[in-house]
Amino acid sequence: MPNKNVKGIETSNFFATMFAEAESRDEFHVAGVKIEIAEQIYRMMEKRNITQSDLARKLGKNRAYISKILKGTTNFTVETLVLIGRKLDAEWDFQLTDAEKPEKRVFYMEYGSIKPPTNRVLAANDFCDEIGWEPTVKWGQ
Repeated sequence: MPNKNVKGIETSNFFATMFAEAESRDEFHVAGVKIEIAEQIYRMMEKRNITQSDLARKLGKNRAYISKILKGTTNFTVETLVLIGRKLDAEWDFQLTDAEKPEKRVFYMEYGSIKPPTNRVLAANDFCDEIGWEPTVKWGQ
């Protein structure tokens, strides 16, 4: 039987507000980059049929360090990334691009269907939950 509180949390604006707050922090984006790098290393390890222990041995590190990198829970230097790439017979292809600001589209739930808003004007900086059910207030406002 599903927990009754879960449904309340899912339909509340609390989760959407918390997520928006987290997304505004640098730590959120740092974690995202670490995870992306970890995924790329893992995919290359699979492609090369190299285990964590194999990579650790090639780098002169312990397997726990490789595990932390693959979990995205440790910081690493550019030098470490280059060494990992070389030991995997691969190269990194870094690119700094403009941050894309997606066009804001707001939809509301009306009688079980999702529709564009009708007769409602929202400012461009209004924050709505991920489905756009209702405008919410950012933390501190």
